[in-house]
Amino acid sequence: MKIASFKIYSFLFIFVISTLLISFISSCKVAHTNLQVLQPAEIMLPQHFQKFVLADRTRAIKGNGSQVIGVLEGLLTGEGLFQDKWGAEDCVEGLRGVLTQTPRYAVAIASLDTALKGTGRRQTLPPLDWETVSKLIGGDNETALIVLEAFDSNNNFFTDITQVTQRGPTGENIQVPQFNSQNRVEVYCVWRIYDFKNKSIVDQFSDESRQSYSGVGATQAVADANLPSRMSMTSRAGVAAGLKYGRRVSPQWLSVSRQYYKKGSDVLKSTAHLVKHSNWQSATDAWDKESVSADPKAAMRASFNMALACEKAGQLDFAIQWANRAATMGDKRAMKYVFVLEQRKTDQKRLEEQMKGKKN
Repeated sequence: MKIASFKIYSFLFIFVISTLLISFISSCKVAHTNLQVLQPAEIMLPQHFQKFVLADRTRAIKGNGSQVIGVLEGLLTGEGLFQDKWGAEDCVEGLRGVLTQTPRYAVAIASLDTALKGTGRRQTLPPLDWETVSKLIGGDNETALIVLEAFDSNNNFFTDITQVTQRGPTGENIQVPQFNSQNRVEVYCVWRIYDFKNKSIVDQFSDESRQSYSGVGATQAVADANLPSRMSMTSRAGVAAGLKYGRRVSPQWLSVSRQYYKKGSDVLKSTAHLVKHSNWQSATDAWDKESVSADPKAAMRASFNMALACEKAGQLDFAIQWANRAATMGDKRAMKYVFVLEQRKTDQKRLEEQMKGKKN
């Protein structure tokens, strides 16, 4: 019985090692490069929008009890004083930052945003009247007003204790406790986009997001001290919420990782050096010639690389053709790449529609 068990475990061990070795060898065939891809916005906005003006409406109206409720809520949820106020400002700043990166719209902060008052909590007030909207955007029909209507954050602290092995004073291994202090910041925000030209709300979006932070130490106090400050954690979470909404409403550049073959023939080896130094034209010319090589494996891999070259050049239809060619020659990576390229083609159609209204 013991011999049988030993044989089974030996077989499993050899199988796992062989699988890992094959995976490692397979991964050595390819290298990675990054492409900059312009991703479409998640939603379609009116074509006449050329500019966004941003405003913060989360500050509580004085005298209606909202400020007192906000302070009490902060004590109950672990927030610091004015934490939501500053978190909301960082949320708007995060949105402004990401909108400066889009090629579709210009962006500015409303000069009258300090005059806007809200509930100071999760609840929202009715939409702004159109006279106020007009003042904030200067009466420009081509400018959309984006308002942060509500912002609320909560801190959730907890601690895990694990045993770790350390070298003792006399050289022996000993078990000691390690404290892992964690905080999960939950952010809730509500956005509205006002279309002054058509006197309509074109987007009202509620979002909940979470950011987690941790600090490690030999004691609870040390672990807590290694956490960022509450204000810093809420600030980061607010910025992240703003970035998220920016990707919802505007096309954004995204860095994507792609594979290409660097082994299989002398040509593939030499072109890997060309790609590394951004000499794409020379690499493309070499791959094109290698794609008709008498060696079927080299031709297959060169075809895969040609798909990448075409994608980088923005020629998605040709990229799909090359990837399909490699797939029919037996390249499993190419089959997955075809799916990625088809999705990119779908995204490209949406992007072209979103960019169509841009004025030079």
